[in-house]
Amino acid sequence: MTYSVLILDKTTGKAGVGVASGSVAVGSRVPWCRHGVACVATQAFTNPSLGPKILRLIEEEGLSAEDALNQALGTDPEPGKRQVAVVDFAGRVACFTGDEAPLKRKCAKGTGEGFAYVVAGNLLRNEGVVEAAAFTLLREMHASGDIVEAILSALEAAAEAGGDARGERSAAILVVGETAWGPEYDRVLDVRVDYSEDPLSELRRIVNVLRGS
Repeated sequence: MTYSVLILDKTTGKAGVGVASGSVAVGSRVPWCRHGVACVATQAFTNPSLGPKILRLIEEEGLSAEDALNQALGTDPEPGKRQVAVVDFAGRVACFTGDEAPLKRKCAKGTGEGFAYVVAGNLLRNEGVVEAAAFTLLREMHASGDIVEAILSALEAAAEAGGDARGERSAAILVVGETAWGPEYDRVLDVRVDYSEDPLSELRRIVNVLRGS
């Protein structure tokens, strides 16, 4: 009951997930990222264990996004209820939506010379929500190359196109990359709005404060 945007920027080596939902505290269980490995969004009837499982399979066993996703789903007792998206740092993408996930569900994904992305959503007002997010994500990346702005703008476009059928009540953005603290702490940006009548506006406000704009 959520929509999410995942992107790897091959130019900067940053990757991130943005997510919005009618559920509370979506940032605590949907987005997962590890620099140099992958970003994952696990949603619908969320199994949050799938995020760290997929990251481990990619990092420790060298699996692709698709193979790691499939292997992790093989451990899930109810995979038909899940929607899971993955972008790995090799630029490979994968998305799975089970037959029991909430209706009005869709994925869009792509790879290019500069970046790779997945947009996924379920329980949407309409399927145009995913298209609007993907279009805006690509437009902003081509225009500015700013991964944070691209993710925020894509989430806002999704909401304007209809968003979550219940309305949005929480949102989050997680971006990883090289930091001064090495591999132990790779978060370039990690902001959550756990409950709000307008979580995307609040998310942007906090991000702007952190970025000094």
